[in-house]
Amino acid sequence: MKPTFKNLKRVVRKSYEPEPYARYIVRHLSILFTWIFVRTPISANQVTILQEVLGVTGVVLLAFGKINLSLLGVAMLQLGYILDCSDGEVARWKNQKSINGVFLDLVGHLIIIPGYMFSLGFGVWMQTGRIEAIIAGFLAALFGLRLERHTLLSIVDTLVTDAANPQYDFKHFKEKIKELPDSPDMGSAGSIGRRSLIQVFFRYPDSMNVITVVIILDFLIDTYKTGGISYPISYFLILIYGSVLFFGRLWQIRKVFKRGLVELRYLQILKIAREIFKES
Repeated sequence: MKPTFKNLKRVVRKSYEPEPYARYIVRHLSILFTWIFVRTPISANQVTILQEVLGVTGVVLLAFGKINLSLLGVAMLQLGYILDCSDGEVARWKNQKSINGVFLDLVGHLIIIPGYMFSLGFGVWMQTGRIEAIIAGFLAALFGLRLERHTLLSIVDTLVTDAANPQYDFKHFKEKIKELPDSPDMGSAGSIGRRSLIQVFFRYPDSMNVITVVIILDFLIDTYKTGGISYPISYFLILIYGSVLFFGRLWQIRKVFKRGLVELRYLQILKIAREIFKES
């Protein structure tokens, strides 16, 4: 089958794209890059690495606090996101889909997303000298990470790999797993994956888009002046990100702890694994 645009769209497009920005805008651009990549020996994982290089470049450019460099930085981030969509399309066309590819993609997210939060704060500090900007950037970068999910999965991994360790008491799990529904609904148990409308603006790629718009506004209207001191709009944005993400993440951590979601996820994995082995 020739990699024409028609064939590419039929083969590589997802049956449903949950991300509106990707669905209505980016997928129409990523297919152009995919059309080029599938005609070369470049693999899907190499496209992923390229988008991560672009993302890191964008992060670095944001840190200088120079509006022209910041504009170039957000352009690099946006291009990186286009390739973030393209790598999956290349994988589907070349039949290179793999868990390792997903792993590589998520590692890039864990570098780039906190990176542009901190770099925005650092760049504002370079521009204004306001120490609270770099503090807010640090808080946004740290608490923008889904710490409760990473910790949860780390504990579950430990429970799986150290199941024979005598310090773990698994007796009560045998009874609890019998009570677990056939299809456990983490949402009904307070899923940490469900997002409110407000939370949407703090996730990727929406947070990147907000930063892009604000950087463009900083360029167009210069600065917001108060008390004789120039404050870019990005100064107020990073303060919002730092404070909201800090308190929001603490709330999510509390929810995981109070609702016992670590144990629920572990039981869910055990139940699914048992069903898989039964079928095999």
